[in-house]
Amino acid sequence: MEIQNLIERTNQLLKEARYSGSRIYTYNWLWKKGILVYMHSRGLVDYDENVGNEYMLTCRDGFNVTFHHRDLIKSIEVLTHVLLDSNLGGRRQHVVQHPLRGDIGAAAIQYLEYLKSLGLNEKKTLQRYRKTMSNFIEYLLELGIDNRSGITEEDIVRYVESREYQQKEYIDTTRRFLLFLFRENIIAKDYSYMLKSLGKKIKRVKAPSFYAPDEVQKIETSISRSSNIGKRNYAMLLLCSRLGLRVSDIANLSFSDINWETNKITLVQYKTGNPLTLPLLPIVGNAIIDYVRYARPKSMSDKVFLSCRPPYGALNGGAVHGAILIVFKSSGIEFGNRHHGGHALRFSLAQRMLDKSTPISIISETLGHSEADTTRTYVRIDLSHMLGCVLDVPESSDCFYTQRGGWFYD
Repeated sequence: MEIQNLIERTNQLLKEARYSGSRIYTYNWLWKKGILVYMHSRGLVDYDENVGNEYMLTCRDGFNVTFHHRDLIKSIEVLTHVLLDSNLGGRRQHVVQHPLRGDIGAAAIQYLEYLKSLGLNEKKTLQRYRKTMSNFIEYLLELGIDNRSGITEEDIVRYVESREYQQKEYIDTTRRFLLFLFRENIIAKDYSYMLKSLGKKIKRVKAPSFYAPDEVQKIETSISRSSNIGKRNYAMLLLCSRLGLRVSDIANLSFSDINWETNKITLVQYKTGNPLTLPLLPIVGNAIIDYVRYARPKSMSDKVFLSCRPPYGALNGGAVHGAILIVFKSSGIEFGNRHHGGHALRFSLAQRMLDKSTPISIISETLGHSEADTTRTYVRIDLSHMLGCVLDVPESSDCFYTQRGGWFYD
């Protein structure tokens, strides 16, 4: 088979098998720099197993095989498997579907659609809900319960107890699902109250990690902006520390999201799908301009932040998170038991706003939360803040206490 046709076929199979874009890019780079050069130097057009084997012998450096050589060899093995067997020669990534079967499964699908209508669009969160409900439904089916009317209190308690290592997650998701079923008149009794009481026995999630203003400033100033990657990482970090953007929204930030005339950033949040508008602070805007003018690779991409290495593609949330982690670790800050990364910067911003007596509703809006309850888990509302919310109680007259014949109705 002609080598170019074989490579095209292999790329198609790699995409169908859900290989990552970086892995596919690596294979193509190795073929371009390796087997294609080898065959061209020998005037070969058609690839076969012998050509591949001969080329792999040239990849070895005596008895030592480096990681680069191993990648070269693996890239040839993939081509040979596609040529001989029309497959990649390895296991395809298995996608777990988490079935929602039967009468209860139909109600679970209805619940997922309800969550989407509320703006919950993040795939990982919806998949986690689906997984939990699927486990619950499969458990009921094993007991012979295939319709919603057959659910009992005992079934629910036993189900939760059987998931002791994941109780918090299973309790919360199952409780919300059962409450939805009751409110929609899908089941006649509200079983969610049982799980609410059980949830109180579960150890709660640790409070989020915070960094003091001087620590955040030290993290920001620790970045050397003399390099292209430093200019980029500085701008991304400020979007997180000064505006509270999630790493996913920083990765997806486009030039069309920035209005330089009004100094505002308007975007659709990746996690919730809800719109968010934030002021473009001068320090943040200047950092973006510095990166775009002097460090950003030339590209037609509308995304603001790009990789510093060829082919200069747009970053994903994982890449932004990794860049911020590197900044944290090189800043010299003592972490202790605190988490560090984009979430910690969001928590710290929320806490600074609370310390300045900013209303929870404003903090919630800034962080892009759809509910204020979510924001309350981000911040520590201490006694001084609670006292600031106490209302003055007017003094009562004596007749209040003596009415109806005596003190408090003796």
